[in-house]
Amino acid sequence: MKPLRWGVLGATAHIASRVLPAIHRTAGNAVVAVASRAGRRAKAEEVARPFGARVHDGYDELLADPDVEAVYIALPNTQHVPWTLRALDAGKHVLVEKPMALSEEDCVRVERAAADLVVMEAYMYRFHPQQRRAADLLASGEIGELRVVRSAFAYPTAVEGNIRFDPALGGGATWDVGCYAFDVPLWAFDAEPRAARARFHSREVDLSAVATLDFGDGRWAVLDYSLEYGPRATYEFQGTRGSISVRNAWTRPDEEGLITVVTLDGVRDEAVPAADAYEHQAAAFAEAVRERVTPLVTPAHSARTARVGQALARSAATGAEVDLRRRP
Repeated sequence: MKPLRWGVLGATAHIASRVLPAIHRTAGNAVVAVASRAGRRAKAEEVARPFGARVHDGYDELLADPDVEAVYIALPNTQHVPWTLRALDAGKHVLVEKPMALSEEDCVRVERAAADLVVMEAYMYRFHPQQRRAADLLASGEIGELRVVRSAFAYPTAVEGNIRFDPALGGGATWDVGCYAFDVPLWAFDAEPRAARARFHSREVDLSAVATLDFGDGRWAVLDYSLEYGPRATYEFQGTRGSISVRNAWTRPDEEGLITVVTLDGVRDEAVPAADAYEHQAAAFAEAVRERVTPLVTPAHSARTARVGQALARSAATGAEVDLRRRP
């Protein structure tokens, strides 16, 4: 089977420096083109050289390239939706960096535009063997009925020149690290919460947050996330008969995964061999395209995640709990 041929929008972004090599070295994938914006062609040529990829002057030119089958979008948050829609309109499959969109409504627009094309939000950790093992342990029933999910993701980040702190580009902790933290309970409970409450520490954008999500029937999620403290990257599933703790939830490619299971029978540690989540993500995306299987992260999942992010921001702004059962 021929490799899936990728083009990249935002190839000079920091995240692309991690994702592009992983895509290219993963069986069934090849980076064949990158696009530069004005004044960045020299840097784009430098990025493209190791892959033997051609450089296009502008994103539209890349989308018009008939040799490109799929695009990876690593642009600032507010540009994800418009360029995803343009890529889909050009007949390209799309892997778009999280957040797919800053609103539920825009995720729905993307889903409708996709038709028979694959579009997936790039929650790379979902494809890591550690994450898959944690999900299997949860599904096994060893810890009983899931009652509480605790999730945290934080690291201190330099402000100067960093688009994460630009409100015009969709910056802030919620859409950078927070969406990982609340994605965990959404797939763990496989449900949308009934209510959300959050407190933010903000300046131009939200810098840190603590939040709770109420899933009903005594099921909760407790979250914290930040761009000003850390490092912290962990989640825990508390069940009626025990717990599962993932101590380094968003691992580096060279970092062993660490899971602890605690039940009335004792404590068990499990080590998961180091792996590159981006490679697993690329392989899964190519499989979704070639084998026409449903992606692990669907636009419907993305819409649910975006709705929670919106609710947390609304709660922090008003100081009140947001009832997610009621549409605005």
